[in-house]
Amino acid sequence: MNTQETERERRDATEDEVNILPHVVDSIPFIVWIALVAGTSERFTFYAVSAPWKNYIQNDRDSTAVPGVLGLGQRTATNISSAFFFFSFLAPAVRYPFGRDQYTTSAPQLVVTKRGERVIADRTLTLQYIYNIFYWLTNIGSLSLIASTFLEKEVGFWAAYLLPLCSVRVSIHLLLFRQRSYVKITPQGNVLPQAAKVLAYSARERFRLEAAKPAFQAEKYGRSVPWVNQFVSEIKRGLVACKVMACFVPFYLCMNQITNNLVSQAGQMQLGAIPNDTIQALTPIAYVLLGPIIQKLLYPGLQNQGIAFGTPNNISVWAQAPVYFLPAFAETLGFTTLSEYSYSKAPKDMRSLVQALRQVTVGVGSALGIALSAVAVDPKVMYMYTGLAATMIVVAPGFWAAFRRYDRIDDELNGIGLIQPDERDEMEETTSNTRPREAYFQGHSI
Repeated sequence: MNTQETERERRDATEDEVNILPHVVDSIPFIVWIALVAGTSERFTFYAVSAPWKNYIQNDRDSTAVPGVLGLGQRTATNISSAFFFFSFLAPAVRYPFGRDQYTTSAPQLVVTKRGERVIADRTLTLQYIYNIFYWLTNIGSLSLIASTFLEKEVGFWAAYLLPLCSVRVSIHLLLFRQRSYVKITPQGNVLPQAAKVLAYSARERFRLEAAKPAFQAEKYGRSVPWVNQFVSEIKRGLVACKVMACFVPFYLCMNQITNNLVSQAGQMQLGAIPNDTIQALTPIAYVLLGPIIQKLLYPGLQNQGIAFGTPNNISVWAQAPVYFLPAFAETLGFTTLSEYSYSKAPKDMRSLVQALRQVTVGVGSALGIALSAVAVDPKVMYMYTGLAATMIVVAPGFWAAFRRYDRIDDELNGIGLIQPDERDEMEETTSNTRPREAYFQGHSI
């Protein structure tokens, strides 16, 4: 929504205004929408390419129920599919921080609307909103798997792969031909050596990050370090995000079943006119339907309450529907929150690295899928599904118990880095006195 059409006044908010006034999503700049559309086009291409693979690898040309070419069997197909996702998620995840970098407002803004309402445009809520829109659009893009799988069945694999070849031109055009419009963060040098030294110095003091601060190093070791206290605080905040991300490995392992073993299982069921690898489209469809409901109703409702956030052969393939809808609900709550959390908690000069580490957890989930491929055959697959379900039953409450305390210091963590120190001045922690505030989220832009 155009800011100039909805607001009468805008300025940096004072601390009292931040604590008192309701917090809302800021207006989204047009260039952010361009970046999101480019990401949607990339996901369209990715899923159009990857959706037919399982059939292509597992089944042979003589198969009548489902199409195929190589005929390598379910176990080999699962291994190759998992390996593809493993390496694809290890590739640089530039697109994830790039879109959010286009929103440059950092300080809370007091906005007076034309109706006279005084609200705070909140960066954290705006980033959460951008991530929700990003995943909603990319799930729309992932519906390309419906077209590619039907082309695979009705025409052939050559037509299925011609579709993503054509669609990739859209994202290339948006990224290359509009590059002058994008906000580009100027590299501030390689901070990885400094980050490594911070971790090494803290490890020598029983992993206390406070020991890596300049004053401690000068007093105990007589050495001068090239960073300030704020950099150590940002590293500490980034490690919080990394610990949260690491716990998502079992979740990704379960989610990966949608693209491999569930596709194989669908091929053994009564398909009717539906290709067996099209049924996985239920997940993005569910996400597209659930996303606005969660964004407009569930999140505002929770925040107003003070809460921050037998054999299958003779069975219809639609019996798999709940398996796709439930992960879509979990994905809506988990993936968007994890993406926003890892972005907002990462040190400014290490956002791409932290986002890439988040993708590494996806890759680790795929690697575990390779390890489990030995039981990805009938009837052993039943034991695999039972084990995955038991794992999530144990991990979910453990995750809540381990990380719920971070909700109480979320504002404190987000405040790190808002005050910029002089280049060589020592700076003590300034966020310890930050008062927690109640955020009121409105499910619309101002």
